[in-house]
Amino acid sequence: MIERSMTFTLKSLVMCMLAAVLAASSLTAQDTLTIRSYRVVDVCSSERRWLIAPTLGIVRSQDSLMSFDITIGYDTAVTRPTDVLTEGTLSANLDYKPTLNTVVPGEMRIAGFNIVRPMIGDKPIVAISGDFKGSCSDLDSLSIPWPVTFNEEFKRTISVYTIEPILAVANAKTRTNVGVFALGDSVVIRGKDSLGSVSSLVSLIDLSSVQASATYTIQDTNVAVIESVSLTDANLIEIERINRGKVIVHFSQQGITRPRVLINLRSVTAAENIRTKIDMELKINDSCGCVKPGLVDTIDVICENPMVYVSSSADEDTADLLVADQSIRCQCYHGQTNAINVYSIDGMLVATTGIRPESETFLSIDGLPHGAYIIVGHCGSKKSVTLKMK
Repeated sequence: MIERSMTFTLKSLVMCMLAAVLAASSLTAQDTLTIRSYRVVDVCSSERRWLIAPTLGIVRSQDSLMSFDITIGYDTAVTRPTDVLTEGTLSANLDYKPTLNTVVPGEMRIAGFNIVRPMIGDKPIVAISGDFKGSCSDLDSLSIPWPVTFNEEFKRTISVYTIEPILAVANAKTRTNVGVFALGDSVVIRGKDSLGSVSSLVSLIDLSSVQASATYTIQDTNVAVIESVSLTDANLIEIERINRGKVIVHFSQQGITRPRVLINLRSVTAAENIRTKIDMELKINDSCGCVKPGLVDTIDVICENPMVYVSSSADEDTADLLVADQSIRCQCYHGQTNAINVYSIDGMLVATTGIRPESETFLSIDGLPHGAYIIVGHCGSKKSVTLKMK
C-alpha cells in the first residue's frame, strides 16, 4: 500500500513538473510584442513614407484578444505619423476601428477593440504609416514609453518588447548633365618639355553648394605629364596629386556657379608625332546625395617634335636625302658613291656612314642627344644639306 502511494506521488510530481515546463515554454514563446518596420525609406524619391506594425505572432481564439492600447515613442524631427492601416491586420474587422492619437509630442497612441469576436490569426495587430522628415543618415529607433495594455480577459502576459528602427537610404540617380567636360577635343604640344593646357568645366545643373572631386588622369605618362592645376569659380579644398599623371581636385561649389579647372601639361617625349588621352570624371562627396554624375569626358593630347629642313641647291635629280625621326636615308640615282655625315651645330662630325658603293645608304641617329644637327648626304661630288632639330 505504501509502495503504491509513493509511486502515485512520484508520478504526480513528474506530471506537475512537465506541465510547468510546458507552461513556461508557452509563456516564453508568446510573451513578446514586436514592432516591425516594413519599409526602408528612399530619401531621393518623392514617396518618403515609412510603415510599421506591432505583432504578437500567432493569436488564437483561446487567447481572447478583444482590445489593445499601444503607445509608440518616436523622434518628431525624423518621423511624422499620419495614418492607421487595417488591411491585412487583426484590426481589419474590428467593431471599433483603431484610432491614431498624437496629442502628446513624440508619442503615437493606437487603440481599437471588438465587442463579441476575439481577434485571431498570424497577422500584425495594426499598421501605422507616416512621412520621413530626416536624411539618409538619420534613423528613428522608436520606443515603448508605456506598457501595452489589452483587455482583462487576454490570456497572455506581454513582458518583452523588440523594436525594429525606421531606416533610410539615398538611392542616387545618374544624371548625364552633371559631371565634367573639356572645352575642346584636343590639345597639341610642340616640342619636348613644352607646355599645353586643357580647360574644363564642371557642370552642376540644378545643384548648389555641393562638395565634389574632379579627377584628371593621363593614360600614358611617357608622352605627357601634369605640370600644374588651377581652379576658379569654386572654393578649393585640396589638390591631391596621386602621381605625375593623375590629380584629384577637391572643391566646394559657390552657390550655383560652374567651376573651371585648368590643367597644364608638359610633353616628355622626343617622338615626332605621338598622342595619348586625358580622362576626366566627377564625384559628389555626399553619402546622402541624390545625384550621381554621369557626364565624363576624354580629350586627345598630341605631342609633336617637328623637323626643320634647310636644304642646299643640290641637284634633286641626282640625290634624295630623307630624314626621319631616328634615321636618315640617302639615295643616289646615277651610281655615284654614297655617304651620310652628321655634324653638330658647331661643326663637329658626330656620326657618319663613311663612303659606300651602294646607291642607298642608311644611318641611325637614335643615340644622339637632343639638339640641332646638320646632315649632309653625298652622291659623288653632289651634296644635299639638311638641318634637323632632334
